[in-house]
Amino acid sequence: MKIAESLDMKGRLTIQKYNSQAQLVDEVKADNSIVYTGRELVAKLFTNQKIDPIRYIALGTSSTPVAPAQDTKLGNEVFRKELKTFDIGEDLTETGDGDSKKCKIILSVDLDFGEPGDQEVALTEAGLFNSEDKETAIMYNRVVFPVITKSDKFKLTLVWEILF
Repeated sequence: MKIAESLDMKGRLTIQKYNSQAQLVDEVKADNSIVYTGRELVAKLFTNQKIDPIRYIALGTSSTPVAPAQDTKLGNEVFRKELKTFDIGEDLTETGDGDSKKCKIILSVDLDFGEPGDQEVALTEAGLFNSEDKETAIMYNRVVFPVITKSDKFKLTLVWEILF
């Protein structure tokens, strides 16, 4: 049997850097990969299993390329934070038209001036997870991006757009 419809899930992370005057000073965009565990998580929505929703973003320092079939965690996670509250009226929208109509969800989090700590950290990877517990959390996606050395001198806003 040939399946005519495909679920082409895609995502893009936009990282915005703000100075202390709340001015946008830099922006980086990177397309992510939906990893196998993330696809499996979506597939489980069709079963009668209790599934925790995606609620956390994790950041790390590994620049190892994404391997969607094998990645289950970040290469070197250094920080995890709960996403901002989701507003279904604003953050879940439709895009395209006719047969190409898709759903788009926008998730975001702020890393404030003192986060993830007092020491500078060279961030290079991010992923979305369904739990705060690093051992049991399921990773939905992973992205590797150019180095952003996070310090307490600026704030980062991470905006994740995902198309279904």
